[in-house]
Amino acid sequence: MLYEKIENQKEVLDEDSYTIPDYITNNLRYPLYDWQKTALENFLIHEKSRQKKISKGEVVPPNHLMFNMATGSGKTLVMAALILYYYKQGYRNFIFFVNQNAILGKTQANFIDNTHNKYLFSENIVIDGVRVKIREVELFSNSCDDIQIKFTTIQKLHNDIYKEGENALLLSDLQKRDVVLFGDEAHHLNASTSKNKSAANELTDDISFIGELKDSAKLEDIERSWEHTVRHCILEKDGKTTGVNKNVLLEFSATIPNTDDVKEKYEDKIISKFELKDFVEAGCTKHIRLVRSNLELRERILQALLLNWYRYAIATKYGIANFKPVILFRSKSIEESKADYQKFLELCKNVKAEDFDFAKKLSKIKSDDQDPYNLDGRIFERIAVYLKENNISFETVAQYIRENFKKRNLIITNSKDGTKTKERTTSEQDRLLNSLEDSNNHIRAIFTVQRLTEGWDVLNLYDIVRLYEGRDMDFHNKKAGNSTTSEVQLIGRGVRSYPFSYKDKEKNRRKFDDDLQNELRVLEEFYFHSDEDHRYISELSAELKNRGLIQEKRTQKVFSVKENKKEELKGMYLFVNEQKDNPERRLKTLPEDFKTLPPFEAKILTNIYSEVQSVDFSKKEDERYVAESGILSTTTKLFSEIPLHIRQKAFHRLNTNPQNYFCFENLRKRFSVESTDDFFDFLKDVKISITSDSKFDEIPNKKLLSLCEDFLVNHIQKELESYDKPFIGTDFHLVKFSDLFTLDEEKGKISFTKEKMILMDDSNSETQENKNLEAELKNTNWYMLDSFWGTSEERKLIEFIKSHESNLEEKYDSFQLLRNEEVYKIFDFDTGRGFQPDFLLLLHGKQDEQNAYYQVFIEPKGKHLAGDDNDGWKENFLQEITNRYGFEKIVMEKSSGYVLIGLPFFNSEDYEMKAKFDNSFEKISNIQG
Repeated sequence: MLYEKIENQKEVLDEDSYTIPDYITNNLRYPLYDWQKTALENFLIHEKSRQKKISKGEVVPPNHLMFNMATGSGKTLVMAALILYYYKQGYRNFIFFVNQNAILGKTQANFIDNTHNKYLFSENIVIDGVRVKIREVELFSNSCDDIQIKFTTIQKLHNDIYKEGENALLLSDLQKRDVVLFGDEAHHLNASTSKNKSAANELTDDISFIGELKDSAKLEDIERSWEHTVRHCILEKDGKTTGVNKNVLLEFSATIPNTDDVKEKYEDKIISKFELKDFVEAGCTKHIRLVRSNLELRERILQALLLNWYRYAIATKYGIANFKPVILFRSKSIEESKADYQKFLELCKNVKAEDFDFAKKLSKIKSDDQDPYNLDGRIFERIAVYLKENNISFETVAQYIRENFKKRNLIITNSKDGTKTKERTTSEQDRLLNSLEDSNNHIRAIFTVQRLTEGWDVLNLYDIVRLYEGRDMDFHNKKAGNSTTSEVQLIGRGVRSYPFSYKDKEKNRRKFDDDLQNELRVLEEFYFHSDEDHRYISELSAELKNRGLIQEKRTQKVFSVKENKKEELKGMYLFVNEQKDNPERRLKTLPEDFKTLPPFEAKILTNIYSEVQSVDFSKKEDERYVAESGILSTTTKLFSEIPLHIRQKAFHRLNTNPQNYFCFENLRKRFSVESTDDFFDFLKDVKISITSDSKFDEIPNKKLLSLCEDFLVNHIQKELESYDKPFIGTDFHLVKFSDLFTLDEEKGKISFTKEKMILMDDSNSETQENKNLEAELKNTNWYMLDSFWGTSEERKLIEFIKSHESNLEEKYDSFQLLRNEEVYKIFDFDTGRGFQPDFLLLLHGKQDEQNAYYQVFIEPKGKHLAGDDNDGWKENFLQEITNRYGFEKIVMEKSSGYVLIGLPFFNSEDYEMKAKFDNSFEKISNIQG
């Protein structure tokens, strides 16, 4: 596959050769995930290879690539990055096409509506010093220098080409242009390929092989037009191009048909592969829990409503704003959906506290221990405890349901002009369905049949309730039936993780995989409710595993301190510190080194003089001519010299979104300012270098406004963020080990226990290595836990300690190695950033020595993570710990002395890292010598 060849090339390429350019990252609203970066890096490597071939005179076909990316993994942000890339290369015409109008509307908002919460670009797109706009168009214009995007469906695109009419996208016009085509949900592009290769060969050059696709067109005719209309007629321009065909077709799909013909077709086209199983393992999805019960349907609905209330209550308790968990109710047919909708309205209107009497039995539900994806009664136990501890009755739950599940807050995906066989939604319903997370979106429940199985982008869907019974297993082909498959597709819509902030944990990933008792974990779980049908659940589970949505080898692991070590730890002390608000956060003046930064550079072309010279500023040679002829000149201005009303308007435009950096309440947290004038005064001496074909006083206000916004967003914000330190870490102090960890008193002894959910595949060689090492460590006197699970670098650290066992035993009365199973965190002094050192080496010195106890932090780290751009700050923090509390800094507790040491990163392969660690560890080995 193409992506495999490219990723192999990375091993020998200079990393700078495929670094994603700033004009892409600076103009995107969101940072890129690792897999998105990989996709773009692969693309850039491929592009450079193509350009080399073209420069050598080789004939290359138009660029046709496939991005195989899981649903919800952010493929639309990759599209936005590619639009910026191709704009920079000179492209202005883009076509985005799909097979459903509903998907189209969602993507239009992502690309066009800068007020939409899922808009993908920066507030101001600036490339080469010029502000670029994005325009939605029906016909492409030759005179527009902005990004022009036509949004369409394959059906409309086909018809626009087939028939001539007003505003039709005529094929003759398209074939004269260089066009970038984005095909979303592109598995439909392969309908003819995957079903019947000979059928694809029957397609002729004549577009009329199908004719006009009317509203009543058959699905196979619509799908059959994809490859011919897009690939043959537009991408390849019917083969009529002389010279280089610069057209581009970029396909995006979560699923590629698993047939030999399709695999052959994409052998040289798949540029990145990030499948659903990869997305699940990356921690960006909710955990799926299957809730099967023998409850009556009415009680099954109430059970989902109870969970909805509980999630909302937990989110409120922890201050998670605008949290609105949504439930989807799925019916078997449109007529049944209408009936279910009416019954639900009646139920919610009249619900009472006593309706939840059945819930008292739910805590007794026991799941199959071999399948942790099935829900047991622990969640309902927690709900019962929460109600009791907070003195809340079921009347409060009933009142919540009556208020939140009124008719206004429900959607049934079958508008009045729908039919008995085909669901339809209005444009307003589509808008609401695609903005469920918005603070002003009032929808709380959705009733549907199959309308939302594809192309629906939702984060706060937490429950799907199956309102019917039965199964439709395809026994002949031994696979799940259409109904089960579509339910899996629906589940795929809902498993995307809902991002929320909690302490210093990463916002966009799961936070409590290894903290099963945390109340907030319910916000990272997705529940599918059905009746008690073991065969159906088995088929559904199998299909979920096939799609990678659940991992068959998922298991629960418990890490406990060995019995003979508990008493030893009970009287021991540990160094700890905390994160606290930084009292010096609010800057009073610009930092000194900020004042020495080069001026912000901007170029403003007004064409006032260029018209006389007939200069085209889009051409580099003309721009160079103008510069040499003296038409362009450069002047340096202070920010305070920009007219006040321009600065105020720019600031006002940036201040409309409360999440924006320049929202005044956010500025007050960072700077000692009480007004806009104070903030302007704060920035008054920052310099701006302006190159223009006009005198400064003659530059139009509109151009200055754009300059001012660009200056604030791409210079001031970017630079000042590096000085913003909202938190700091406190000094370390000693606490009893038994006070630090969550402990269970059992028969007078302390049990240190932590449950951890991990993905374990017994066939994996790494799993076997962990198991073998775990069995060995159980018999050692110095490893404190009775279980082990770690990376290859962590296993090598264990081997390192084993090799020094005799020396440590000679120098110390005892030594213990404790793996920190994500329960003990320390905080960087300067920024308050927290991390959990992987290992603690606890050394008990000779009794006649003053320094009797040593606590040593050890952090194994791969070379690729050790630099300043990644985890280098952690190593600097560990060094600072040693400087403050190390060998010369004894901390006394009663009659014993304690010393705290942070070692450099451990790495067994990199020579410099290994030498640095060995040297520091040698000092520890000789402390008592």
